[in-house]
Amino acid sequence: MNENEFAVKVIFNGVEYPFAFGSEAYIFHTGVYNGIHKKYGIDGLMRYVTAVHECYIADSRKTPLRDLGDYMARHWASVEERARREILDDFYELYDNGGENGTFR
Repeated sequence: MNENEFAVKVIFNGVEYPFAFGSEAYIFHTGVYNGIHKKYGIDGLMRYVTAVHECYIADSRKTPLRDLGDYMARHWASVEERARREILDDFYELYDNGGENGTFR
């Protein structure tokens, strides 16, 4: 199968959102679950999907994607414009130590 033959779409509130990767659809769901669309609108949700996915692709570790998505949702206002490597460094510092108030254990 050629990568151009694969596509994923999410239908949310009657609107179709196409993605090239299943991981992006999963991140979209995580963003909705965390209320990103309510706080930042659909454009903010799509920026969140892009940012989390860029971190996921850049990560040299086996990314705990749900935890990364939850972390970025909780801190979206402060991480949106940060370098992806910096976000990952801060995330793993918390993750490796059990998270914020034990959220990762």
